[in-house]
Amino acid sequence: MPTEPKPDRTPEALRELLGKTIVVDTDSHYMYLGVLIAADAQYLTLSDVDVHEVTAATLSKERYAHEARQIGVRKNRDATWINLGRVISISRLEDIEAF
Repeated sequence: MPTEPKPDRTPEALRELLGKTIVVDTDSHYMYLGVLIAADAQYLTLSDVDVHEVTAATLSKERYAHEARQIGVRKNRDATWINLGRVISISRLEDIEAF
């Protein structure tokens, strides 16, 4: 018996970002850079992820995002799930302007 395909639960506003490298800013000391592979009403799922903790670094979130735009994402996780309730903003990495 064939299995039915799972319904696409990606919020409409995020569909255009699927497969793109994005920057996710949160209300914590963490920001995330990676490829958006899935999203639903509660979580974003990223692959090839750079989890960046601001308190452990000398660069602000903004400076780190600009640096990543110039030199690329420094992967330190295969995948990460991010609670949408903690997300402040989402941007495509390619949309970040150079200083």
